[in-house]
Amino acid sequence: MLKFMSYSSPANETSLFKGIPMSEYTKENRDYFRKFIKPGVELRFLFRGPRPVKNRRSSYTRQSYCIKEDAKTFAVYVRR
Repeated sequence: MLKFMSYSSPANETSLFKGIPMSEYTKENRDYFRKFIKPGVELRFLFRGPRPVKNRRSSYTRQSYCIKEDAKTFAVYVRR
């Protein structure tokens, strides 16, 4: 738990954690979030970019619709 506290989001944001490097996107860490951070709550893991400019997207859509191969970080949200 302590290793992810530096990535916790401010209270006014919808994400629980953000800016976590892709090197931390492992099955063990995803299970850790699901079991210990928010037990019984379904979580979403969203990838954050930027996607390459060659895909002709604005800077906002490059970040918010990033695919896993292009991601530099990821964020954790409660699925609604």
